[in-house]
Amino acid sequence: MTIESLNREVRAQRGKPGGWPAEFTLSADETADNVEINVDASQAGDAAWKRVDPWGFAFLGHIRETSAPKPLRLNFFLGLPRSPKGPATYEALKRRLSYLTSANAADHLQVGLFRDGSVDPLYTKEQLAQRPPTEVIRSSFEGRTDKDTPGRLEKDFQTYLFGKGLYENVGAHTLRTNERLALLGGDFFGVGKLASARKQGGYKVEREFPTGAFSGSVKEANRILPTEYVDLVTLNRKGDLAVIEIKFDDPKLEVIAQVLNYALFFHSYRTQLTPLLDDKLGCATTGKNLVTYLVSNIFHARFRRVWPYYSKGEGPLVLKQVVMGHMPDAPESSAARDLPPF
Repeated sequence: MTIESLNREVRAQRGKPGGWPAEFTLSADETADNVEINVDASQAGDAAWKRVDPWGFAFLGHIRETSAPKPLRLNFFLGLPRSPKGPATYEALKRRLSYLTSANAADHLQVGLFRDGSVDPLYTKEQLAQRPPTEVIRSSFEGRTDKDTPGRLEKDFQTYLFGKGLYENVGAHTLRTNERLALLGGDFFGVGKLASARKQGGYKVEREFPTGAFSGSVKEANRILPTEYVDLVTLNRKGDLAVIEIKFDDPKLEVIAQVLNYALFFHSYRTQLTPLLDDKLGCATTGKNLVTYLVSNIFHARFRRVWPYYSKGEGPLVLKQVVMGHMPDAPESSAARDLPPF
């Protein structure tokens, strides 16, 4: 299939079920030496910046599978922020693209970011890992209540894994542990029986751990990165710091970007986070590897095409997929065949 025919195909499927988003434009130009892939979100609102990169990589993967192999350059074109949350959303995207450029360097993939028509240089791997001392994060946060509204599958499952009602049934000083995370597979199986785990039956676990970074002091006017809430933070059976996001019946492609946001937050601010992590998890966390998990029962039809670019496992950043309710005898793609694109 030629590049021009791919462009026509994408244009014909914009905004249609199983097709491509209508809020930004995907196109490619082929030269004698390479293929320029352009993702134009300059007319889209700030909210589109949360998902523009997975869709750009989905298009890149589509081109790699259906056209002659050539060096690729993936360009993202954005406008100016349209809302107060826009600058932080943009910064999160810039950090994701910076990591993706570094993680996929061995594949000779180049990534460019253009803001309001001008090139915005991406961060180096060292800059992502060592943020300026002027950037600060929360040093504390209040625990979340057990009293969630029923009927929300993700929240109810999160609350069960965290130990809903544990304080009421056993006593106010009982420690919540992550023994129930054995449901997530081998990285957590038998964690309550490990000699290295806490005697109470596992490592401590914290839920709805807030992200977000600020300039100088923690207040809204100084926000650098959005505040999101990680479902669960604990240790896995190897003693790695485990950051866990749970998604049920929600096959949106942008969950990949959300999980990378979490991984980069813990990676970039690990030193500042250490006192808080040590307190919440009840153990020393310095030097422990970081593993970020995406847990879901269903994934977007294009997930397999995009996930490998995000889960290269470079250095201390490891992303893992956990499939709940896997049915190996069922047709592999039947569940995703009729899903909408976003």
